[in-house]
Amino acid sequence: MHVFVIGGTSFMGPKVIEQLLHSGHEVTVFHRGQTKGDPPSGRHEILGDRNDLPSYRTAIQQLKPDAVLDMICMTEQQARLLVQTLDGIVNRVIVASSQDVYRAFGLVNGTESGVIEPVPIDEDGALRRNLYPQRAFAKTEERRNYDKILVERTIMNHPTIQGTIIRLPAVYGPNDKAHRWYSYIKPMSDQRPYILLPESLADWRWTRGYVENMALGIVQAIVNDQAKGKIYNLGENDTFTMKEWVNKLASSLHWKGKIVVVPDSLLPESYSWGIDATQNAVFISDKIRNELGFKERVSFEEGLKRTIDWELKNPPETHGLNYEAEDQVMKLHDAKTQP
Repeated sequence: MHVFVIGGTSFMGPKVIEQLLHSGHEVTVFHRGQTKGDPPSGRHEILGDRNDLPSYRTAIQQLKPDAVLDMICMTEQQARLLVQTLDGIVNRVIVASSQDVYRAFGLVNGTESGVIEPVPIDEDGALRRNLYPQRAFAKTEERRNYDKILVERTIMNHPTIQGTIIRLPAVYGPNDKAHRWYSYIKPMSDQRPYILLPESLADWRWTRGYVENMALGIVQAIVNDQAKGKIYNLGENDTFTMKEWVNKLASSLHWKGKIVVVPDSLLPESYSWGIDATQNAVFISDKIRNELGFKERVSFEEGLKRTIDWELKNPPETHGLNYEAEDQVMKLHDAKTQP
């Protein structure tokens, strides 16, 4: 196949491209040319702005791609430009979406209200009723208009395009700009005697996925005709609590300290996630496993090890860790819990 990839130069995209190239497929990447680092060798590229995609229709048509993968379609307008540009050129479009389309995620983030959604949630789970989930705090126009629900509808309802939607979980691993596990890995590496975990988060569950394995799921959706017209959840089968995750990090790092669950009120504001953790975010991926044969290629233990190694070698520019404040919290906590 010849796959035309829009975006694909950051975190997960290069892993998708590497796997496509390794399997003998041809890949052309459309991007702005602003991402640092070495791109996968063997790919072709077109430099441009995806918000001006129709201007590149002729160039795309000349490539004669068999499928298009859009890794960075964020808004309804971008989705409309996408199908407008591709109409009559290619009928297979795969779009990376997010599990934040579900109502459960809206409950977690406070954009929805009402009864808790039962988990685990499959692809037929209730979607958010309220659109534009980032509008209240967005700093850019793109983020103000961000909504994967509208992206999905635009792709899946187009008359000449056979869409495939991949709803991604919280993805972790090397090159994760969110540094999802750094605030636990760093104290363990520093041999801190304890890790403080907010009481509200200790038992909260959020489906996650290691980056190379999630890239594999996307690749399988691209090359498998059975994925046409389908929506798939992607993520690991086991959805651990936050306390269980910290324990697994501790085991991988051979850290012998203690995980201390403390009331949220005792912790600095930077330690709060600002979510409603009474709603778990657990999403089931049986459909992609049964229909496309998806199975993780990198073991959980190896993925965790690679993540830890990368985080320690590539710390974020800023973080909310404050050991002095933690020590004060521990004194207060010990004073409250001692008889």
